[in-house]
Amino acid sequence: MCGKTFALSSGLVLHKRIHTGERPHTCPLCSKKFISSSHLALHLRSHTGERKYKCNVCGKLFLQSSHLVRHKAIHTGEKPFKCEDCGKNFGRASHLKTHRRVHTGERPFKCTQCEKAFTQKAGLILHVRLHTGERPYKCDKCGKNFRSSAHLMSHQLLESGERNFKCTTCSKAFKQASSLKQHLKTHEAREPHRCSVCSRTFSRSSYLQLHMRTHSGERPYHCMVCNRTYAKMSTFEKHCKKHQQDEERCNIRPRAMTTRAKALAEKKRQEQKQQQQDDSPEQHQPDRE
Repeated sequence: MCGKTFALSSGLVLHKRIHTGERPHTCPLCSKKFISSSHLALHLRSHTGERKYKCNVCGKLFLQSSHLVRHKAIHTGEKPFKCEDCGKNFGRASHLKTHRRVHTGERPFKCTQCEKAFTQKAGLILHVRLHTGERPYKCDKCGKNFRSSAHLMSHQLLESGERNFKCTTCSKAFKQASSLKQHLKTHEAREPHRCSVCSRTFSRSSYLQLHMRTHSGERPYHCMVCNRTYAKMSTFEKHCKKHQQDEERCNIRPRAMTTRAKALAEKKRQEQKQQQQDDSPEQHQPDRE
């Protein structure tokens, strides 16, 4: 079917199940199916929480030795796979392949219930659990359930208070891998995202995307009141607030007159009354003897 070769016939038998879709080994806890008993055994660890492969640098635990090997690349900093479009480097070829979909727009993993699509299969699996309500990962201490093993592990680390994720540059430690990942960016180049048109650099890719609109002329935010358009959401929101403030001013009732204003108004009224009396014809009739 695909020409791939194997040293053992058992390897070929297992491989053919990828093409046929056969998954004869079922998990007794969540009914998930696998092509081999070894894959099922690894999966069962996600329910028990067993993670026997430990990183000797940060102490993080893994279900499989292959996962630990891939993880160690975080500490060595080795990233041999480079994106031709943006120059970003990756530690694994599969990560580069997934990243390339950001540039191509490819989202091959589609949800059959809401048409939402994802660049990775893992993203689709987690998303489907929003529809099904499935939370197969349970904390053995508090009984709380989670949609993914990563969410469970983060929860357990937060409860324990341990800081197993350590920065190799400054030795600062964190409770979560995501916090360490965000921290590592502070040691990288301050503005790694460069504009291909004018060479201006930015600290975030989102800032670069906004900047590119100055070259393309794109102004996606349209005011329905005065038809003005804007490139940035923040500028558009400020503009809309001005319309709202103008409308509120029109609806404001006149304020009550101050005491001084009342006195001046009364004085003016008395002056007008006196003027009217002076101008009256009766005031100009001659005195009778």
